[in-house]
Amino acid sequence: MKNRNPISSILIVDDDPEISKLINCILSEEDYDVEIAISGNDAIKNKEIKSFDLILLDVNMPGMNGFEFCHLLKDSFETKDIPIIFITGNSLPKDKVRGFDCGAIDYITKPFSSIELLARVKTHLELKHNKDLLKEMALMDGLTKLYNHSYIHERLSEEISNTRRHNLDLSLIMFDLDHFKMVNDTYGHKFGDGVLKKVSSSIQDIIREEDIAGRYGGEEFIIILPNTDRDSAYRVAEKIRDSVKKISWIINDFQITISGGVHTLEGESVNDFIDTTDTLLYKAKDSGRDRIITSLPTLNKIS
Repeated sequence: MKNRNPISSILIVDDDPEISKLINCILSEEDYDVEIAISGNDAIKNKEIKSFDLILLDVNMPGMNGFEFCHLLKDSFETKDIPIIFITGNSLPKDKVRGFDCGAIDYITKPFSSIELLARVKTHLELKHNKDLLKEMALMDGLTKLYNHSYIHERLSEEISNTRRHNLDLSLIMFDLDHFKMVNDTYGHKFGDGVLKKVSSSIQDIIREEDIAGRYGGEEFIIILPNTDRDSAYRVAEKIRDSVKKISWIINDFQITISGGVHTLEGESVNDFIDTTDTLLYKAKDSGRDRIITSLPTLNKIS
């Protein structure tokens, strides 16, 4: 899980440059990171759209109107939790109802009060911040700060659906620390916890922002790699294996190695996808440990 910038980020989506400039000036009274898009289509092109903490959205825009844009964001796993406030000249009750029906949290009509706008923005950003903290606590493994088992299972189901819908590749890596019970028995559980933390940090340093890493069991880790084929996933797994092996420890001559399985989705269900990858992981352990095994023998090598 990546660290986020503590400054709240806001996206203004409005085709009227004067209105966007006015809202930006109002928000500049606070320490917000503000970006502007001139339409829904323009906003969608922003690769960082999923990172915004709040979106201020007009209704009447060329190409894609605000309601359509709102629906699009709420239908996406990555953007569905971004709070949206409509700021529009459409003041009819039916428009307000439609705005809330498509997922907005607030609806402000033009002309608007700058004091009211700032108050509503502050309130919704605070609610978003508190919600994110609670969500993070619920989804994270407390020791490693990676995602926990239940979230990984839920997210994998979402990624499989997205992969099938867009005809993309989806790969999965599962790791297990070699002889970890011996580490705990020899050096104690406190040291073992430190090992898990360092391995987790090593994984986070290597994977992409769009990859999803979790602690799946005691010393077992799992990484979801969207839009990634088997060869690329294997290279990532090998890079992590090599990185973990090179971690320095306070105990002389101590070394941790990992075994892993790599599999690319071939139409399986969530559980079958995990089971197949887990089977490859245990093949790696049975064949000598400190290696990565995939379902394609030509990729596999002896370390």
